[in-house]
Amino acid sequence: MPSQNNPTDPNPPDPGNTPPGSSPMSRGWIAAVAIYLVVLSIVVLYGLIKLWPYPTPSGEPKAESSASQSESPTPTPTPVANTQGKPTTTPTPAKELPDPETIYFFQGRVQAQVYLETRLLLLVMLSGALGSLMHSLRSLYWYTGNRMMVWSWVAFYLLLPVTGAILAIIFYFVVRGGFFSSTAQFQNTSPFGFAALSALVGLFSPQATLKLKEIAETIFAKPGEGTDNKPQETEAQAPPTKPAPTITSLDRTSGSAGDSVVITGTGLDGVVVKFGDKTAVVSASTDTSITVVVPENPSATAPVDVQATSDGQSVTAAQKFTYVAGGDADELEGDDEIKSNTTDEELPITEGGVG
Repeated sequence: MPSQNNPTDPNPPDPGNTPPGSSPMSRGWIAAVAIYLVVLSIVVLYGLIKLWPYPTPSGEPKAESSASQSESPTPTPTPVANTQGKPTTTPTPAKELPDPETIYFFQGRVQAQVYLETRLLLLVMLSGALGSLMHSLRSLYWYTGNRMMVWSWVAFYLLLPVTGAILAIIFYFVVRGGFFSSTAQFQNTSPFGFAALSALVGLFSPQATLKLKEIAETIFAKPGEGTDNKPQETEAQAPPTKPAPTITSLDRTSGSAGDSVVITGTGLDGVVVKFGDKTAVVSASTDTSITVVVPENPSATAPVDVQATSDGQSVTAAQKFTYVAGGDADELEGDDEIKSNTTDEELPITEGGVG
């Protein structure tokens, strides 16, 4: 395919119809976008580290005192003699998280009082942004490495961390409201689980959006199809197509209306059979044979086609069907011919009578 900058291109692009953002980015701007994503990732990681609860809700003791709390001496475990005479130590009770807690950022230059529920919400938001940043960095080096980086991707890289954070919060509300009791507190949750889910939501935001769409359509009424814009849809799977029917033979090729005809072949279950332009009534059917009643066809003056149709696929039998007015049509089949012009004079007379 000729490039846009190829002067020998027989069909050069029209400058007036060039879509916005289709021009390639220079190396300097690519480096600027990469620096933006890396710096933002470092800031998000820093926020996660500072906001991560110590001790965690699992009850693990705090490793070191927070800058917001005054240092206090740790109580020394008191040996207690047991009934066997061996000393035992009394376990130190786990330290609870203060609510709210003052958290210091950038060596105390920025400080904020954060409640436990607000802290969990911020962890979810930062984890979603971190997953989206991972997606952006991977996309950036892939398109840059394949020399396909254009200006239209800049808006994607700028907005994806924001959309990832918002989408993670929505998922958090759905999970917290649907799977946790209304009386559940911060100590009853797992920041590890919510952070992992939020990071996955940010990393795979298109899939997460489609999953939310499926959940919403089970609760709310499904809207009609859009006219101007096409909404996102899940990947449509093609319905299995039924093979076209085939006709091998007819058990009879002539008869009157009301007679039964057995058609053999494949894929005949559920087909519509026509004699010419008249639809026959099906009395019995399987996949390999079908029995039909010959319909009335007063306009038939010549052999008619026998056609079977299923799911828009039709097949015509190689044998045609001939309508016979009255009598049994089987008497007309075979090699015997009826000569209507035979007279008595042509019959030889012998001594025993007419020969």
